[in-house]
Amino acid sequence: MAEPTRLVEPAASFASTDFWRRLTRGVRGHDDHPLMLVGLVENTARYDLRCNRCESVLVEVLVERAAA
Repeated sequence: MAEPTRLVEPAASFASTDFWRRLTRGVRGHDDHPLMLVGLVENTARYDLRCNRCESVLVEVLVERAAA
């Protein structure tokens, strides 16, 4: 199984239309498969884009939070 792609995303653009385009751009071979974005804990900065059919992680997303 291939290693997942890693995507670092600024918090300001997380879940935007452009984010979804970048997230799915590199996903190959899963065109008709149901995909799911999963946060691993509440209030997380790390998410996985998973293929439900293949049960694999396709993209690991790290959301960069603005400095306080």
